[in-house]
Amino acid sequence: MRVVRNVGYLKRRQRAARLMIAGGLAGLGSSIAMTFQPQLILWAYLALIVGFLLFNAGMQQWAKWNRRPRPDELLDATLRRFNDRYTLLHYPEIPQGWRPEHVLVWPGGLLVITTREMAGQIQVQGTRWRRLDSRLIRIFTCGGPPLGNPTIECQRQQETLREFLTQRDLPGAGTVDGLIVFLNDQANLQVIQSEITVVTRKELVDAIRAFGTERRLSAKECEEIVAALSTGDEVEGPVALPVRPSERKKARVA
Repeated sequence: MRVVRNVGYLKRRQRAARLMIAGGLAGLGSSIAMTFQPQLILWAYLALIVGFLLFNAGMQQWAKWNRRPRPDELLDATLRRFNDRYTLLHYPEIPQGWRPEHVLVWPGGLLVITTREMAGQIQVQGTRWRRLDSRLIRIFTCGGPPLGNPTIECQRQQETLREFLTQRDLPGAGTVDGLIVFLNDQANLQVIQSEITVVTRKELVDAIRAFGTERRLSAKECEEIVAALSTGDEVEGPVALPVRPSERKKARVA
């Protein structure tokens, strides 16, 4: 499999996480200082609230963009058995809309991969997502990755990718599909109903193969799409990932 990584975008997100944490700490510190001046007590409460929210958001972003292995690295390790007809693009430079973070391009089409890194009991029914863990666990993990709504996020990412391809007269807009994957091996999924495929990391390879092997894009069309999604500052790739000896046979089959 080949990989394209937008390193410039990664650095910007890491820098933003550091600034949010620093801003949050500054807000918390200033709130403590203002409590010694009674006339500033209302401002102290405001600084406390803003500082806490900013610090918590910064910690969530720090966990996503600085913890190793990152989501893009976990996907690389999981999907590296696929052959070079598959290209995985991380954080492609799409200027408008809800940026897809991971896009897999292969002759069968384009697949938007929406990731989550959280562990625990997670339930999805339609577009409704719930964490089934106890409130105590949620309190202790409040600085970790948020659940949000992966279904809505994946749908919007697909729409953004289709618009990007259509506006540039590129092929593949009609082949865009989506998939949601939980990368933490401690995630326990309860999928009651979902229009979008939802899997754990262990199930990801089989889920991609389940999309079928029908050729809907030529090799030239795949290269055109990859080239369009590989623009930006400090973009690495396409680079072919070395396949482990134990996976070479599987890669040929894929």
